[in-house]
Amino acid sequence: MLFSIRLRYVYMLALAAYTFVSVLLMEALPYYGLPVEQSYTLVLFALSVVLIWEGNRLIQQNLTNISRVVGPRVHPLLLGFLLSLPLTLVVVGGPALLLARYLHPLPPAQVRLGMKLMLNVGFRINLFLNIINAAYFFMHELRRSQVEAEELKKISSQAQFQSLKDQVNPHFLFNNLNVLSALLYQDVNLAGEFLQQLSKVYRYVLQNQEKEVVKVAAELEFMESCAYLLRTRFRGSLRIEITVPVALRSCYTVPVALQMLLENALKHNISSRNRPLLIEVFATPNHAQLVVRNTLQPKPTVPPSTNLGLENIRRRYGFISQQPVEVERDASSFTVRLPLLHLTP
Repeated sequence: MLFSIRLRYVYMLALAAYTFVSVLLMEALPYYGLPVEQSYTLVLFALSVVLIWEGNRLIQQNLTNISRVVGPRVHPLLLGFLLSLPLTLVVVGGPALLLARYLHPLPPAQVRLGMKLMLNVGFRINLFLNIINAAYFFMHELRRSQVEAEELKKISSQAQFQSLKDQVNPHFLFNNLNVLSALLYQDVNLAGEFLQQLSKVYRYVLQNQEKEVVKVAAELEFMESCAYLLRTRFRGSLRIEITVPVALRSCYTVPVALQMLLENALKHNISSRNRPLLIEVFATPNHAQLVVRNTLQPKPTVPPSTNLGLENIRRRYGFISQQPVEVERDASSFTVRLPLLHLTP
């Protein structure tokens, strides 16, 4: 904020000098018939600027606590300005009255004129400072939003590139082509369906690699295609159950998040006919989150997880929602809850 900048005392003195010179050029003191020495006026202006500035700084420091009491309806900038008005009345009017009554006694009529002049100058200084502070605030917010947008773009691009790389890497192609070649000898119709689902996986990644959010319906359709390929490949050693209400499929999620969690479960857990790996996708009872849960069957030879995939999902959600991604692990399962985004198209 403007009121807490490092060189604020330099700006205070410059503003006091500017105000003093402006009053001198306007010949305000002779015009109102105020027999006050210029040195007194300069000190009074300097004191007023310092007190107004520091008073606003104290208000800004405590604005968060004040906003909790007042509520979110009043913007912090407007609330700070409203609180600065009685502050200005006190810190400008008090010293001016003290000067006119005791240090440089004036008749009552001239005291009133002097008070009007000082309050007029003080409120203008306060308004000027709050306008500059608002401009400073919005420029800072604009810069911050630009940085966040660039970072989100970078993270999304990395995630989408990683997903695309995972789908087209030689192991993925090799495994699925092996399955496809075996199906061609066993069941041509099943091989055709397998090839169709494989093409859907590639099409989805290519179509959505530049999007920040996608509809849950599209993400689930993509996951169904991935699940079909994996079920065919692992046969009875993998169970994937997707039960998301139709009403929630118009909500939004970040692209390939579900697929990343699916791959994460397969990477770190054993799946066999004797111990099939169960992966469930469903919604919480209050329909606020999308849940991906898998049975916990850790592979003994897999190196410790770096959690890069989960951290990537957390950060991508963090840019578009204040609701956190929740991760829970117990003795039997690993659960990730993704916020359902209700966005206006």
